[in-house]
Amino acid sequence: MPYSQRVRPRACVPLCLAIVASSASVCADGIAIVGGSPRAIGRAGVATVGDDGGGALLVNPAAIARRDTKRIQLGLAFVDESLAWSRAASVPVARDQAGSSLAPLVAAIGAFGPWVIGVGAMTSSVTSHAFRDPNDLPRPEELGSTFEYRYHGIAGGLRRDTLTLGVARRIGDTVAVGLSVAASRISVQETRRLWAGYAGISTVGDPRRDVELAFDATDDFVPSAVAGILIAPEEGSLELGASIGWSGRANTDGTVAANGTTGGPRVLAISPRASLEFRPPLTARVGVRYLADRFAIEVGGDLWIARKRTASIAWTVDGVRVVDPSSVTVDLVGVPSRLSQRNHGALRAAGDVELISGFLWATVGYAYTVGGTTPARLSTSFGDLGGHTAAIGIEGTAGGFTYTLGWSRTWASSKAGGDGLTLDNPFGAGDASLKPSTFDATADQLGFLLDLELDAP
Repeated sequence: MPYSQRVRPRACVPLCLAIVASSASVCADGIAIVGGSPRAIGRAGVATVGDDGGGALLVNPAAIARRDTKRIQLGLAFVDESLAWSRAASVPVARDQAGSSLAPLVAAIGAFGPWVIGVGAMTSSVTSHAFRDPNDLPRPEELGSTFEYRYHGIAGGLRRDTLTLGVARRIGDTVAVGLSVAASRISVQETRRLWAGYAGISTVGDPRRDVELAFDATDDFVPSAVAGILIAPEEGSLELGASIGWSGRANTDGTVAANGTTGGPRVLAISPRASLEFRPPLTARVGVRYLADRFAIEVGGDLWIARKRTASIAWTVDGVRVVDPSSVTVDLVGVPSRLSQRNHGALRAAGDVELISGFLWATVGYAYTVGGTTPARLSTSFGDLGGHTAAIGIEGTAGGFTYTLGWSRTWASSKAGGDGLTLDNPFGAGDASLKPSTFDATADQLGFLLDLELDAP
């Protein structure tokens, strides 16, 4: 039986109501290692009840009380996201050119009397999109319709690396409670274009009036907390759980590179700086699991609650001035980001089936996630469409080793949107909403986790 089902705390398995300090996606679960751990990938993110390893420090800290042994976990996930943008039959489809992202995990967990303590270091959230840069063509009149997505966004990336410490305590033979605290390093990169011109003098959207900006900012300390409870009757087969999570404000600070267009607006930069402030959403999770001799079924739901003023987030810019060919100048002070959040949720289900008694299990999973970005604010930088996730995996045990290998694919139905965004003209003359576009997305995740019990018999 998989390690997550073998042992209950002190002869019983508590089910947990966890508070999730999930790096939580600004773009939702689409930018996270679903369930917090590579182990959850083969279960389509189902983890609120069943995961008692390093992922539990993010999703359900009470669940680490399942086992009394000392153990370490090593994990690695590969995340490959792909976005596609299109607008009309006469406009070429633009496709994401970003490569795969890596998300490692290292965790150690041990029992000390009635207390179980766990520490972990992991990449808890990652997303990356990159489209062909219009700068590949030096003459703006050559762009034609090939780069019409440039105002939606050229590239976008967000990564959250987390150090976390969790503690769980058993209460009798049925309940365990847990709390974890974490500090994260959040980095944000975004490349996009503005249109800097005057309607009536220049055609709105004329690439000869473009200004390109590339932001790169980091916050080295973002606090978060996770608390939870696990309830699992010793003689019963049904386990229940739920969670809620909080993360502090990210105050990223860094650089901005800017360039104008030959024959068009110029950019003067003197010690340019940029910062972006946002709050990751609050997270609530519930789960229920049924255990039988040869199989287990777990279902759950996630809810992300967006904080105030996160539907539209703006970069604060200093040291950048745009100069029109007519010598009119304007200082860039605030530039809207394509990062956007809204309330959304997910429903998940997974099953484990024993293939070889005491040695090998197969896992399957399915999830449906509502996109974390409203259709009107979809972009090629950070658009989160949500969608359906299918997953498969295997989990085996030999001696004190347990290994897990899982794969999942998420695909979204085509969505029209992006027309809630504007050209963001710094001169304020001739600004306009972007034309409605169509967005498609897929994401593949491959995860491997090795669990070693140091004091296994």
